[in-house]
Amino acid sequence: MRTALIRQWDLIAEAVPRIDLAVASRVSGWRNREVLAHLYAQPSLLLRFLESESDARPAVRAAENLAGTRAFGELIDDSAREGASRDKFELRIPVERARTAVLTAHLGAVIETLQGSITVGDYLVTRCVEAVVHGGDLVEPVVPDPVAQAIAAGALFELLAVVAPDLAGEARALPVAAWIDVATGRTPVSGPLAAATPLMT
Repeated sequence: MRTALIRQWDLIAEAVPRIDLAVASRVSGWRNREVLAHLYAQPSLLLRFLESESDARPAVRAAENLAGTRAFGELIDDSAREGASRDKFELRIPVERARTAVLTAHLGAVIETLQGSITVGDYLVTRCVEAVVHGGDLVEPVVPDPVAQAIAAGALFELLAVVAPDLAGEARALPVAAWIDVATGRTPVSGPLAAATPLMT
């Protein structure tokens, strides 16, 4: 999981020189610049959270964390726009700063995040989802690391199991990339899944 996240961040960082920052991304209202600025902040945020390791019991799991992102939409948008205005898009810089800490992090440790306490392992799952989804939001999209993509798809299946467990079979019939797009509202879908998705945005 740790190495998959780093590989996914590296893939996006390597693609930056080829990306037209002014082009509209797949995120409504964001250019590629805002998507990259949002991703730029994540390694540093993770480093800050890793410093909060404690003996507390986790208050949220990965699925709850993913579902809870809706409540932070305005904060996320403001932060991305501010970062974009300050040219924060060279992802390799924060990734290098965080690389060793991420690769050596104890997955069972509990850290404090904006949504409450969570294990490092569960939090890294949510970062895989974010990095895979937003890598695909770029125009042109970044082909994801297959392990990070599988972790992201699995986390979204777990979230569906909480929201609409009866739809698991239908969701698993989709290709992995298609499921991630449906679950995050990037691709509309018909049938029963339409009422349950997007699970997060």
